Amino acid sequence: MKKKLLSILLVTAMVATMAAGCGGSGDSASESEEGGGNSITVLVESGSPAEALANETAADFEEETGCKVIVDAVAYTGMYDKLSTEIKAGEAAHDVACMDFVWLAAFADAIEPVADADTSDFLPTLEESGTIDGNLLGYPMWTNCKILIYRKDIIPEDKVPTTWDEYKAVAEEVATSDMYGTTVLGSGSDAVCSYLDFACQAGAEGLVFDADGNVNITTQPYVDAMNFMVETSGADYTPSDALATAATESQELFTNGKTAMQMNWSHQYPAAVEALGGDKVGCAPMIAGSAGIGATTGPWYQCVMKNSANKEMAQQYVEYMYDHNADYMDLTLKIAGRTSVYEEAGQEAGNEHTTAVLETLEAAQSQPRPMVSTWAQIEETLIGVVESCLGGADVNETLEAAQAEIEAIGK
Repeated sequence: MKKKLLSILLVTAMVATMAAGCGGSGDSASESEEGGGNSITVLVESGSPAEALANETAADFEEETGCKVIVDAVAYTGMYDKLSTEIKAGEAAHDVACMDFVWLAAFADAIEPVADADTSDFLPTLEESGTIDGNLLGYPMWTNCKILIYRKDIIPEDKVPTTWDEYKAVAEEVATSDMYGTTVLGSGSDAVCSYLDFACQAGAEGLVFDADGNVNITTQPYVDAMNFMVETSGADYTPSDALATAATESQELFTNGKTAMQMNWSHQYPAAVEALGGDKVGCAPMIAGSAGIGATTGPWYQCVMKNSANKEMAQQYVEYMYDHNADYMDLTLKIAGRTSVYEEAGQEAGNEHTTAVLETLEAAQSQPRPMVSTWAQIEETLIGVVESCLGGADVNETLEAAQAEIEAIGK
């Protein structure tokens, strides 16, 4: 009963950008209680699966180890600043911190590397995206990527699109006066992630930066990706307000019967099934561009802080949570960080998205956002790129200007 209640609460409370990954919740921070003696303090994002599972497992961990777990839940927008402030001050306010992987580069010197970790069950890309200078900086909690979610009562299985051209053709074919064919995510962080998804599919070698650290957004894959977004956003088969459409708005259109398919974060699939029924909702891996299937990923890691006064117990805690990784799938929006968890979950009805995620993550062109300390500023620049281009600006000129801006921002 306890797990069932928690699941219900989470499904109603969570926001779309888990994103996996690209963005976070706007919930206000909760005050952490004062601890003492044998205790550890864990920083989590408020309203997230991390907060839910940390609270759910705290009593069991204390019973098993004698160590009290104090959960400090902070809104996504405040987590980075809180960590940065305490690290600069040399404080040890948190023994363990849950981190969006794009923060790892900024905090690498303050994180205790994981020694002798068995990474064989990490989902594809998770060892790479959690490693800096040869050091694995944490255990993966979950990752997320976009997949294709569609109305299978409208689009038969043999018509499910797998390429850009098929996607546009099907969207145009199924669109009616009452239903759009698909959506374009043109707002905020979701717009950037979508743009990078398409750049992956078009053959980008490194997102935003190439292997040598050079900004690469004026190369052909990025031009092709933006042209694809511009073309689809201007088509009659998509809503005219792409600049106001993020993952949440796209999901609302889909579950309200206003669009026949969407490329959205994988955790939106179970919610769509719940809203419309399993007989009406299907899913498939991300579509392919000229270079094949590809998507940008949104992993989170649980990290031990070097300044922890209880480092041994903090390490034991992150290992404990990794052992309980399946609980993220069971209790929240059905995402996790271990291949075995996805494979097992995929055998159950309603979890078909896990198979689509695995196939998408295993694709050679799927890759994480750049692990740079300046990502927040770079993302703002890219949001501006999408807004300008979807608003009618010249694609090549906009990308050239953005490249110069990102070069000035640096890594």
